[in-house]
Amino acid sequence: MPRVTVALFQGPGLVSRLIRWQTRSAYSHAAIVLPSGAVIESREGIGVRQLPHLEPKNGEQIDFFAVEVTEEQLAKITAFLHRQLNKGYDWTMVARFITRRQESRASRGRWFCSELVFAAFLHAGVILLRGTEPWEVSPGLLARSPLLIAEADVIPFPAIA
Repeated sequence: MPRVTVALFQGPGLVSRLIRWQTRSAYSHAAIVLPSGAVIESREGIGVRQLPHLEPKNGEQIDFFAVEVTEEQLAKITAFLHRQLNKGYDWTMVARFITRRQESRASRGRWFCSELVFAAFLHAGVILLRGTEPWEVSPGLLARSPLLIAEADVIPFPAIA
């Protein structure tokens, strides 16, 4: 059975610290690492992009969690993510985490990191958290999914020198 890896980051920057403080979690960013090692994420100032491998910023600590999926689910996750490439970063929804403003809709055509990760799994029928919409999911909330399996000793891609 294939596994998709969810990478959860602890960034050192001001926005990262605010997100961690506001969401009361250790995490400020999320990305998906596909079995090929390719990484798809939505980063502030960049939007949704694909990288051939993980490129952590200076000082970022990363925890890895595996989600077991079927081949069909993997194909749906991958196709969904590829359709999102080059879409913008959703600052308005990130502001919701910092200001505690309630939001009842997603910003169409733009994604913040954990919203993108959650939506990709949801699109494939993998329910990471029941009764939850993608726009509600912070990086820390992703870590609470019972489907995420901690990969303490497994690095799913080549090490970066």
